[in-house]
Amino acid sequence: MDFILCPTMDITNLTSIARDVCPFPNYDPSPLFLNMLSINSSLHLRNHYTAVQSSLTPGQLEDFTQSLRTTFGRNGNVTLGGVGVVALSLAVLFDTLARQVRGEWVSESGAIPGLFIKDPRGNYPPQVYTVSEYLRLVPHIANNPKRMKQETERCHKKLVKEDDYLNKLGENQTLSIKEDITAFNLLLTNIFEISLDVHHRRIKNTLENELVTPFKRQPKDVIFTFNCDPESKTRLHEVAKLHFFNSMIKLSCAFQNPDSMADKRDDFDLKANALRSWE
Repeated sequence: MDFILCPTMDITNLTSIARDVCPFPNYDPSPLFLNMLSINSSLHLRNHYTAVQSSLTPGQLEDFTQSLRTTFGRNGNVTLGGVGVVALSLAVLFDTLARQVRGEWVSESGAIPGLFIKDPRGNYPPQVYTVSEYLRLVPHIANNPKRMKQETERCHKKLVKEDDYLNKLGENQTLSIKEDITAFNLLLTNIFEISLDVHHRRIKNTLENELVTPFKRQPKDVIFTFNCDPESKTRLHEVAKLHFFNSMIKLSCAFQNPDSMADKRDDFDLKANALRSWE
């Protein structure tokens, strides 16, 4: 990935005011995506685990802890759970279990809520569903290195095929890869592909890059989606464009040097970080 001058501009107030006038998508990347795939993922995951547990009532926390014990056993250790795609899968699992113990309905398929930029029409590129499927599977196989290696390779291969398929179709499809939401979600899945490669190297305990993931540049002529009178769009378009590219650069900056993360091999101890007795 090319060196990028990372932004320092905070445009939160500007976009908030603009969005009140004319609704347009929120392009801020999910904190889970940014934090769990970052160099400080172990710390972020511990903080998220604590925050989720603290948000539950005693009864809900008991059910939450029991679900984790059922999945990971009495030992409570998750192999490489503090880093990369496994850390992200655990964070997603914590949120999912918390919603379930509160009595909320949670879908077991489709795009993981809150992880990608929401499309009001529900139109997501196939890569979003592939990533979501993998993240839901990982907690159940994280302590099985052979299965993790197989599923990581399978997921990466599928994502590369889906990338090639969309590129060959171009704009001759119902899903426009130039639309703002789709373009940003494709950037997220591309970064996830790179994270898969990093995790594959962790599993094999090597720094050699075996899963090739070319970094895909975003389309130059992004189509922005608005929900307002066309006459209001001129200045608002500039604000949306600024927000879009500012968020894109922020995301890309977080993953400028993925090779530096390959030697991080932190497990995650659910038992040691539990707020309720694990036994």
